[in-house]
Amino acid sequence: MAYLGNRDTRDNVVLTGIDAALLENSRLRDGATYAEVVAMAEAALGAFNLGIFGDPFWSMLVSYTDQLETRYNIGTASEMVKHTEYGRPDPERASIAGHMLPLHKWDKMLGWTADYLEEARMSDLQADIAMGLQAVENTLRKTLLGRILKRGDDSLSTTGFSPGFATAAANTGVDFVPPSYAGTTFTSAHEHYVAIAGGAFTAAVFSDAKSELMEHGHEPPFEFLIGPSDEATVSGLTGFVSVNEALINQAITAAQTTFTGAAINGKRPIGAIESFRVWVVPGIPQYYGFGFKSYGMNNLRNPLRVRLPEGENAPRIRVYRDSNAPGLYAIQNLMLQTRFGVGVGDRTNGTPRYVNNANWADGTAA
Repeated sequence: MAYLGNRDTRDNVVLTGIDAALLENSRLRDGATYAEVVAMAEAALGAFNLGIFGDPFWSMLVSYTDQLETRYNIGTASEMVKHTEYGRPDPERASIAGHMLPLHKWDKMLGWTADYLEEARMSDLQADIAMGLQAVENTLRKTLLGRILKRGDDSLSTTGFSPGFATAAANTGVDFVPPSYAGTTFTSAHEHYVAIAGGAFTAAVFSDAKSELMEHGHEPPFEFLIGPSDEATVSGLTGFVSVNEALINQAITAAQTTFTGAAINGKRPIGAIESFRVWVVPGIPQYYGFGFKSYGMNNLRNPLRVRLPEGENAPRIRVYRDSNAPGLYAIQNLMLQTRFGVGVGDRTNGTPRYVNNANWADGTAA
């Protein structure tokens, strides 16, 4: 796959503890030098780093920051006062709340015995490195989806919490009163995690999710994520309009979507209902959904906030030799490593849905 943008120095991968001369003199069974293995790993990781940051699907859901907290206005806004000749209005300030964002270090070890490397072929090592990169992608996906399916806080310390979207005060250690909007005020009992008995999505689920977002000032069009197990049910709802088939010239005899069903790395838009573009996303369990407004690629108003190490503005996968492991060759024990954590950015811009019980239960991303 090709990615937009130039490769820059941030994508260079430094392999700690490697002797370039020794690499050049060592070869695999098929004649490839260990230096060529390192160059192949660098190229793969560089492309992967660009791909994570530029993935159009995840980019519409997240923004990136190196800050350990996020802050936001809460509560009811006041009004201006009418001017009088001698009057002086009282100064006012915003009511501000905030929460912490997690940051975790993630590892994936690639290991080969000395005997194996003497007989190995480049294609075999390429397969192992590709498997390692797939593990990185799986971890990112599960962490992002896990946050939108979890109502409770992530505890970062005895007093530091990373909460989810708007929920009743009893469910979080960080009470949240959404800012008033267009004359509507809210309390700390305001709930965005909605559970419905019945065992199936209905059109009412989408109309209610739309109202939930709009009452906070988020305007259509919206996005809605479901799992593969619910695709048939949602596609059959009254009012659902399926995507145009890319290989068919559609006759204009009925309503059509303004977008195609082109998949983005396995995530597929399947149609529209109640101002939502509906996506089927592998990893979302049956009976769960998530509605939100995307404000564009990596926009700060997007629902999720991904925290990165200080000074970084995009995820980076790095590779190191494991200094704690023995090995005759410099590349015998390689460890892929990245650091990121996922929290919620805008606590009003997201409404998770669970349609198999009247009581909410957190979902587990696959």
